Amino acid sequence: MSLLLYGIVMGNAQWLVKPTMCLINAAGLAAIVTKCETDISREPAIVLAFGEQVMQIHQQTAVIPMRYGSILKNDDEVKELLHKHQDHYQALLAEFNNCEEMGIRLSFEFMADNAIPLQQPVTGHHYLLARKRVYAIPEYIEQQAEILNNALTGLYRKRSAAISVFNGQQTYLMSFLVPRNKLTAFRERLLDSMDIIVDTNAISGPWPPYNFASE
Repeated sequence: MSLLLYGIVMGNAQWLVKPTMCLINAAGLAAIVTKCETDISREPAIVLAFGEQVMQIHQQTAVIPMRYGSILKNDDEVKELLHKHQDHYQALLAEFNNCEEMGIRLSFEFMADNAIPLQQPVTGHHYLLARKRVYAIPEYIEQQAEILNNALTGLYRKRSAAISVFNGQQTYLMSFLVPRNKLTAFRERLLDSMDIIVDTNAISGPWPPYNFASE
């Protein structure tokens, strides 16, 4: 029997644990886990239920959230993880305290010349150049991102950005770690910037700080 990891919090957090969970303490930290099989189910309902559990923990205390599928073999392996990353985890928890993650997706389509015609011979050099263009950030996306960053300055603690796939389309995901006492102002400032973000569905959150947990 293995252990499925929900998240990491500061120690002495027994009050967070439901009957189906258990708490493993080490190095002043605590890992919230549940027993599971090594091959866990990927049923959407089960994955969503996992996410809801992480959200409930996040709403009660600062947590380093884990994505579904983070499995460790036993208690000793969990304790080793906490000892090994003690300083990093404690710094993250201090940073995440009373914060929410907000996300903004900017959509873009690649130019047709990024595609490699199959009927033409392609050298390794040409292939690598084409792939570089595919994963490059278009200039207009960079401009939109800069405008948004400037508009939201002072309303977030930290930000990150990366190209990702959403609903089968390439997007540029901007993630912001927003203090809860600035969340209303952050949302209002976003509404003022809707001429940049065409689709209101591009805004997501508040969420546990998933996109900052792995840094």
